[in-house]
Amino acid sequence: KNSIVNKDFKRVLNNSKSLQVRDLLFYYDAQINGGISFIVSRKTGNAILINKFKRRCRALYNKYSACQLKNYTIIIRPSKKLEGQYSWEELSLSFKMFCLKLDS
Repeated sequence: KNSIVNKDFKRVLNNSKSLQVRDLLFYYDAQINGGISFIVSRKTGNAILINKFKRRCRALYNKYSACQLKNYTIIIRPSKKLEGQYSWEELSLSFKMFCLKLDS
């Protein structure tokens, strides 16, 4: 549903702006149809933690896409290990701060 096509992923990653918000690095581009993708290696955590992180980020993207993020293509990369670092509240705060920085 919200995933990015491979050619758009490469274009966003190479030609987009990036923004570090807390422990997340957001690559974003407003010229492509909306979508979300992730860069998460196995070194950051096991499959359960990676899937939990992605599921929470997708839910927050859908929550904020109604107003602020609907025209943005976003790639998210965590900068720390996933073990106990990214609770729902912390991710929600990061997305909120990201949306505020996009508006300004």
